[in-house]
Amino acid sequence: MKKFFSMTAAIAIILSMTACGTASDPPADSPENTSAASEMETTSTGTAETEAVIEAEDGSLEGNILVAYFSWADNAVLADDVDAVASPSVIPPGNVQQLAGWVQEETGGDLFSIRVTDPYPSDWDECLDRANRERGDGARPELAENAADMEQYDTIFLGYPNWWYGVPMALLSFLEQNDLSGKQVYLFCSHGTGGLANSVELITDAVPDARIADNIVDGYEEEAASSQEDIQNWVRELGFSEDEREREMTEGRQISVRFGENQILCELNGGSAADSLYEQLPLTIEVEDYSTNEKIFYPPQPLDTGDSPLAQAGAGTLAYYEPWGDVVFFYGDYHENPSLFELGQVISGSEMISGMSGTITVEAAE
Repeated sequence: MKKFFSMTAAIAIILSMTACGTASDPPADSPENTSAASEMETTSTGTAETEAVIEAEDGSLEGNILVAYFSWADNAVLADDVDAVASPSVIPPGNVQQLAGWVQEETGGDLFSIRVTDPYPSDWDECLDRANRERGDGARPELAENAADMEQYDTIFLGYPNWWYGVPMALLSFLEQNDLSGKQVYLFCSHGTGGLANSVELITDAVPDARIADNIVDGYEEEAASSQEDIQNWVRELGFSEDEREREMTEGRQISVRFGENQILCELNGGSAADSLYEQLPLTIEVEDYSTNEKIFYPPQPLDTGDSPLAQAGAGTLAYYEPWGDVVFFYGDYHENPSLFELGQVISGSEMISGMSGTITVEAAE
């Protein structure tokens, strides 16, 4: 559980005890008790599994990611005289809304705001009263829409504020309308001095067959706006950083080039041109001689060079010459060219390049 702290633990405990059950413990991601805060830390709630990521049998990270969240800022109609100082997070972006946005940016997942058909008041006390009534009634507020095709997601990041030492009842509406069985769920929560309170238990009861991770972000509302780095580090620790996932996907990606009884292995880089070539495999195609130091072939579709390094190495380079649209195997030194992009390097069989002729088969290496 990650928290923002700048007060001593004793002061925080005293404040939370005096605020419990009173109107000073606000209902939403912004209208919670004010408390100074500075950093996030991690602990375990002991509620479920401790796996940081779901892995398929081949060891790769599984499936698509949904970042679903409930924020007061997305669920209130602002009055003309709303006090941005007294109720800062009813003004978009709200605390949970900001946290969810940073999780989405880091993971590359789909973002979904849980919104009710009957918005909450933008007045702090009125919102508090309604939230308390809904809690007492066990209400399930009607949602404006639902997430599309929940089956496509394997991992859910779920964000919410602490409302009356629990969760907004609309969050339970969302959970009960969607089957999260077997899905990995990561929680992040904004609060005043109430901490996670009973929120994890309520969520677990609503989706008993989901995998609720015990690595939870738990942040004070006042520090939400300055917690981007902490949120990013949390996502990276879990192994869901989009940049890291892309690096892992491209790391060690190899292709095989066969002609006759011969095989050449190349390792592709992470550039967009290499991605474009890889997506077109397998290819059975004619290779041609060009000059005295290269063999070339023309892929069916042009390669995207928008994010690709220029070719700068010598013999054994696999490259793409954009003006002509040909893939090049260099078996001798060559001159650098601003239109010549590196795809990767030959890692086995470079001595065979000069002998390539006729029809070759290019495919992903097993």
